[in-house]
Amino acid sequence: MSNIKFVSHESFPEDPYTKELVYLSLDDKYHVAYVRKQAKNGGMFWGVVSAGASKHNKKNYYPAFKQDSKFLEDDIMDFLEKRKWETKLKSREDDNIPF
Repeated sequence: MSNIKFVSHESFPEDPYTKELVYLSLDDKYHVAYVRKQAKNGGMFWGVVSAGASKHNKKNYYPAFKQDSKFLEDDIMDFLEKRKWETKLKSREDDNIPF
């Protein structure tokens, strides 16, 4: 498994398409932003932040980060889908309980 660490999280409940943003640290070298989007059909999915540009009267989206390994992509999606950062943050909070 790759070295994936949580950096930060932000929610956007009133945005119709972007619901969450999570920064991950990959191998202690790179901070990459992943967003949780809501599709028009209500489905939710994680993806990297992308830039949209129109070309030939068509809107294209270009990801800001591309993994060179399917294994890394699988590890990142597993981390995000299982919300592993919440588990780690919760355990840290429990460690600080004074009883």
